[in-house]
Amino acid sequence: MKANLLCFLAAFSWSLGFPTGASLMESWDLLTLVFLRLVPGTLALLVFWRLVEDGISVGAVSWIRGIFVGGVGFGLGTTLLLYGQKQSNPVTPAVAAAMMPLAGVLLELFFDNKRISLSFVIGLFCAVFGGLIAAGVGLGDYMVNVGFFYCLIAVCLYAWATRETNLRLSGISSIGQTVITLIGAAIFVGTILSLAVIFFPEQRQYGSFDNEALLLMFVFSILSVSISQPCWIAGARGLGITIASFHLNAVPFYVMTVLVFLGNDLFDLFKLLGVLLIALGVYMAQKSSNSDKKMTI
Repeated sequence: MKANLLCFLAAFSWSLGFPTGASLMESWDLLTLVFLRLVPGTLALLVFWRLVEDGISVGAVSWIRGIFVGGVGFGLGTTLLLYGQKQSNPVTPAVAAAMMPLAGVLLELFFDNKRISLSFVIGLFCAVFGGLIAAGVGLGDYMVNVGFFYCLIAVCLYAWATRETNLRLSGISSIGQTVITLIGAAIFVGTILSLAVIFFPEQRQYGSFDNEALLLMFVFSILSVSISQPCWIAGARGLGITIASFHLNAVPFYVMTVLVFLGNDLFDLFKLLGVLLIALGVYMAQKSSNSDKKMTI
């Protein structure tokens, strides 16, 4: 129950970044915005880590591993996701993200020798199909393009990074794991951004820092990243990457709920059906995990 609650908090807080990010994208280019999202959130978590654990004592090997995993998985993954969206349309990342449970189960099958039951397969199908419904994706009208493959690679990298974080940094708290990997992501994105500033300065777009923009950035970075990432790492540690990723498929529904609360959208009962399917998928998958650990297919 605790791990499921953490994954719910991760998905919901992550969803807060989408409506605020959409507003900020009107005046900021995506790469600069991602960097501004990572840095304040990482610094806030670094301070929190220092206060909660009364000091930071992590070996050099853990720093190297964490920065590498964070840079490749979360840094490169985020960059590819944005590039894939740019090469296609806003629907493409949603379609790719709904495939994350598949990426998770493949990782666990090949690297962790995970055994699968029939109820787990049913749960996986419900989560993927429910995620597509929650995202409002009409597959009959959707054409796979090159942008989809960039987004799919990004989703696989994100799943890999989550697994590697809990595997390679198992002796560190979820807050510490998050800080180290986010520093790696910030270094990667910062390096790409620096090169872009040098070679493609005309593509950089900078917005203002007025009160409204600062409030949006606070939600976009501190409230979203600082809550979602450590909750995600801790939840995935408890549930495993596959079942934890089921929760992320409900993010489009949470985004819609936030927009409805703000008066900027209408409630879609069809998306609610998608979330109910995802919830059924979580239940079926965990029922299989709790009842036995043996393959029954």
